[in-house]
Amino acid sequence: MSAFGWIVRILAVLLIVRLVFRFLGGLFQGLSGAASSTSAPGGRQAPGPRVGGRLVRDPQCGTHVPEANAIRVGSGDTAVYFCSTTCRDQWSAARRAG
Repeated sequence: MSAFGWIVRILAVLLIVRLVFRFLGGLFQGLSGAASSTSAPGGRQAPGPRVGGRLVRDPQCGTHVPEANAIRVGSGDTAVYFCSTTCRDQWSAARRAG
């Protein structure tokens, strides 16, 4: 038998072994995740709470930033949040001009 034939057989065996390990790993992962009540559809874990808090959108550039890190103008329901002082100043200048 030629060397090419042996290489093809070895590759086929390695492929089968890999598929078996992936199947068994998925099976065990599915069994351990089945007892968990926090799993989302499709076997994925449901996302936990956001570490950075609520995200707010800068009206000038559209960047989303954590509310705790944002620059706030106004209060209550009329509060506007910015990612930087540059965006805040540009937004303020545009409102004064228009």
